[in-house]
Amino acid sequence: MSAEKHGQKTRTDVGKAAGLLHSLAPRAQLFCFYNLARQCVWSSGSADDFEIDNFVTELPDKIIAGLKNSDEILKKTLPSARTVLVLPVYGDEREVIGILVSLFSKNVGKSASFNPQLLKNILEPAVELIGENLRVGRELSASQERAHEVEKELKLVYQVDQKIHGTSRRHSQLAQLVGQSGRYLGINYSVLLIPSKRIRISATHSSWKNVNRKVLDRYLIDQLLPKLEGQRQPLIFEIPAIEGLKNQAKQGCQTLLSPLLDQNGNVDGVLAQFGRVDKTAFSNSDRRFMSHIVRKIEYVIEHSFDSMTGLMNRSGLETQLHESWKALSSDTDTHQLIYFDLDNLQLVNDTFGRQAGDDVIMQFSRILEEDLPSSAVLSRLAGDEFCILLTHADTDAALQFANEIREKRAALRYLQGDKSLQITMSVGIAEFTRNNGDDGSALTTARMACESAKDHGRDRVEVFDAGNQSIIRRYDDMQLIAEIQKALDGEGFELYAQPIVSLHGASSNPRFEILLRMVDSDGNSVSRKALFSAAERYHIMPQIDRWVVSTTIAALTDIKDSVDANGAVVSINLSGQSLGDDDIFEFIEEEVGHSGLPPSALCFEITESAAVSNLAKAQTFINELKAFGCTISLDDFGAGLSSFAYLKNFNVDVLKIDGGFIRDITENRISESMVAAITQVAQVMELKTVAEYVESDLTRQLITKLGVDFAQGHIYGKPVPLKSMLSDLADTAQESVS
Repeated sequence: MSAEKHGQKTRTDVGKAAGLLHSLAPRAQLFCFYNLARQCVWSSGSADDFEIDNFVTELPDKIIAGLKNSDEILKKTLPSARTVLVLPVYGDEREVIGILVSLFSKNVGKSASFNPQLLKNILEPAVELIGENLRVGRELSASQERAHEVEKELKLVYQVDQKIHGTSRRHSQLAQLVGQSGRYLGINYSVLLIPSKRIRISATHSSWKNVNRKVLDRYLIDQLLPKLEGQRQPLIFEIPAIEGLKNQAKQGCQTLLSPLLDQNGNVDGVLAQFGRVDKTAFSNSDRRFMSHIVRKIEYVIEHSFDSMTGLMNRSGLETQLHESWKALSSDTDTHQLIYFDLDNLQLVNDTFGRQAGDDVIMQFSRILEEDLPSSAVLSRLAGDEFCILLTHADTDAALQFANEIREKRAALRYLQGDKSLQITMSVGIAEFTRNNGDDGSALTTARMACESAKDHGRDRVEVFDAGNQSIIRRYDDMQLIAEIQKALDGEGFELYAQPIVSLHGASSNPRFEILLRMVDSDGNSVSRKALFSAAERYHIMPQIDRWVVSTTIAALTDIKDSVDANGAVVSINLSGQSLGDDDIFEFIEEEVGHSGLPPSALCFEITESAAVSNLAKAQTFINELKAFGCTISLDDFGAGLSSFAYLKNFNVDVLKIDGGFIRDITENRISESMVAAITQVAQVMELKTVAEYVESDLTRQLITKLGVDFAQGHIYGKPVPLKSMLSDLADTAQESVS
């Protein structure tokens, strides 16, 4: 509230007592209230009385002070012979806040009936009410002032909050907080310093543009930051003249320091507000406002930096890439991204425990920080993956730096007792130019180069090369993953079925294998090789397997009676990754249970290589499925060097002979011998055999002669949509009933 409005309100409030005062002392001509500054706040008369003003102005302070708790009333005769009586007006705790002047004419004042003491006793209760009214008004005014200030603070905090959450650029968020808070408080120089995270963001008023801010920053870190240890709230410091400063800052200034705390409650940095432009002092309201601002900064920091290492996280790096892209000065200017992946950190975790793995991560982060150029940005992306952004550098500089880091890998040998493990790293390097854009594609190419280094033997450096076939394949896989996810979430996958036919007429039960096909968003078919390459590389085969199982069972449920009547058996492929899924059997059990289908209608195909690589889990899974009532087929049998040796470990029902032996069986005696051997072993073990890729009648005759039980291939039928196959199956069942 302005002083003018406050005075007007006071005059109005005190004026309400005029009627009361005149009713108590009707012979009085005038009542006036003066504050301690000798200003007439209120008068019951319509015109100013300068004689009273002069009287009050000249009244000694000692006399006014003597009025407090005095039993006597102050009586004075003015030069005009009029009489004035002066009574003190009390505020809080009986403190004098002003005086009430009562004016009487010269006749009244000289009258024998004029009794000042009696008037004092009569007027004192009314004066008490005036004082109470003034006190309440003053408190209300102060409350309104505070509310107004708090409202301004909250509005700014809200505006800043909206801007923070309205942008994904973390660096921009911090800059908003520093700039907005500095402008709101009218600061000469605002600076956010977090040395451990290499953060410095500042905003400077035009009057301080020529001040040496590096000197201020150094003074802040060396002299002031240590004083904040253990502090939780903003503090006000008086900064003396600092050597090396000139112009406006050379005389020193008052500074408001707001400590920033890490997740453990330790002081990690500071937001400093160096002096106000108008040189006014900081208040508790300013400290309260800065408490809001630093909490916002801590929020941004928490979401932009890794809690373990203190390094920038992926979100922070992506923001930095956006800023760095704008800093590229020309089409020939380049930044470099160096992507690190520790090759065997999981082995450390498995051998020595999770804490040992964390120790290695911390040690590696310190190695990366040791010789980091001042213009470089270091981040921990996830787990054992780190990235360095070298600004305005060429590939040779990035290679040199990466190899220097690799030469320090001896320091990453983990020792525990008499055990030790050497940690190695794979490194990928990619250029970051204007052509990359600011959408993070450069980070993707750096990661692809790193994964290529892993593919080529690990513990090496690979530079991204668009002509490298392994990188091209990996890039294609990455592009395809988004399409696969869309297919899992909606449309894109379709199930086909291919018949499996008995070669000896011993089984009339229809059998067929479920095959997965995919089309992309443009309606183009995706090759099975590309589909499974991408899915296996990025470990989403278990999701695909569950989709196939669930969709197949749902389709069979629609014609459950026909499946039962025909004794149909449907083969579903499961990947090696699903064998490692501890919940896959429970999923299959629930899906079959809800469908009402007999478990014997399902045969699950597992490749020999997947079963061997997950031997223990494969044995458990196979036994669970068998006990449940399903049958098991070992796919691609014979492809491994030790197929027969492993066969006794698996309680399977069917051996599906690897297609490589079937394709050339009529021309290759070795292939014929292998098929004969597999068939003989299967007969001894009472297992059925299936030959796939049977494409000619000559091949059919030979495998029949060798004793193969079932065949699958284009000669018997090409894959057709599952719906079509099930429709035919339902028709067959209907004809049988008829």
